Amino acid sequence: MSEPNLLETGIFIIPEAAELVGASQHMVRIWFDGHKGKQEPVIENELGRVGGKLAISFANLMELQFVAFFARAGVPLREIRVIMHEAKRTLEHPHPFATTIVFLTDGRKIVAAIARNNGIEDIYDLKSKNYEMKDVVLRSLKRDVIYDPAGDARIWYPRRRLSPNVIVNPRRSFGRPILKESSIPSAIANAFAVEKDAKVESLMFEIQERQVREAVDFEALLRKAA
Repeated sequence: MSEPNLLETGIFIIPEAAELVGASQHMVRIWFDGHKGKQEPVIENELGRVGGKLAISFANLMELQFVAFFARAGVPLREIRVIMHEAKRTLEHPHPFATTIVFLTDGRKIVAAIARNNGIEDIYDLKSKNYEMKDVVLRSLKRDVIYDPAGDARIWYPRRRLSPNVIVNPRRSFGRPILKESSIPSAIANAFAVEKDAKVESLMFEIQERQVREAVDFEALLRKAA
């Protein structure tokens, strides 16, 4: 089996992935690496370890979105694992939750059937506090992702409502969040922390001041969610 091309798959370490999906690093590690003697991994890791660190691909990041979503909705880990495994087998795709498959009528029915067969009454009506897993929420997940003609996820807007110009594209900057119009990493927020002047940063990076502020706000959102 050939080694994955990191210029196309993207590469994310656990702290980065956890921030992007709004989950704890501890749980993300368990979902990908398991818990020795207690839990098997939930997601099949496409990259394994890179440079000694657990790393995941963009496709895995998209799957992680759904796992975090299921977990927040109160689905037990063992049942999430079954759903992921059975969806992969039934839908005949290595990363079904990184595609448009689960948003299609048949895809939704299949995932719902898998859930029912494993003791979950209706995957689309699970509730945890004010969090509801309904079609409208699934549509919101799809709305934030751009798919290629084959139906595979290619670009993600991790905080589209508040940061509409920040994207994650595995083929650009190894998947680091960037400003889509300028290709300048949103890490310009670090430079802003020194200069404290959006106008100076806009001149330095040749971008608009609003993009500087958006990058700064995006990084603040990630820190707040961590």
